[in-house]
Amino acid sequence: MKAVERAIYTPDRIRRLVSGVPFFNEVLRQDAVQFDVLLERCEVLEAGSGDVVIRQGDSDGGLYFLLRGQLAVLADASPVPGTTQKVLNHISPGEVFGTLSMLRDTPRTATICVDAATREAVLARIDFVFFSNITDFSVFTLPTKLAFYHMVVHNIRWTLEVNRMQEPHHEVVSLLRKVPVFSGERGSQAELVALHQQAHMLADLLCRWNGTPVPTGALG
Repeated sequence: MKAVERAIYTPDRIRRLVSGVPFFNEVLRQDAVQFDVLLERCEVLEAGSGDVVIRQGDSDGGLYFLLRGQLAVLADASPVPGTTQKVLNHISPGEVFGTLSMLRDTPRTATICVDAATREAVLARIDFVFFSNITDFSVFTLPTKLAFYHMVVHNIRWTLEVNRMQEPHHEVVSLLRKVPVFSGERGSQAELVALHQQAHMLADLLCRWNGTPVPTGALG
């Protein structure tokens, strides 16, 4: 996988690529200037068939968006080139991945590579440093950070809901009901604080569901 020079990917080309990602579309609807700032802060990456995008155990504080191609989530943490690997899941264009490690600042829990049937994949990566401080609006505004955390919360909650339908009696189901839902003023900094809290609580719940160790007291 390699980073692409911006001279090759013009702003118009990047806009077309990210048009399939709901988060980017929401930012564009809200504020065209913020959309341009977002594109400037994103790293565009290309990867060929079989290339590893994320390797289990690596440290990386970025969030990824698949713009083109298809990725495979592998059972084997260290795939051997030229061998057939067991695929646990696929990632399609428009999807976001890498939320758990990003939020919890922990090593990656899965290996993800470009699917064998895909010739080339194009991705965008943004560093969490731009969103981790929810009181700093020097780069991204309150509405943009709200859109970011709405996306992250939705992404994790959707995965938990899929798990719940498959295992309705799992111990995490009862804990999921205890995650507080914000009922205050929409679009406020209080909502951002609540979403930030929800994101981290849901991330810990999903890790618990996956059997990943969760710090004592993290779930209240």
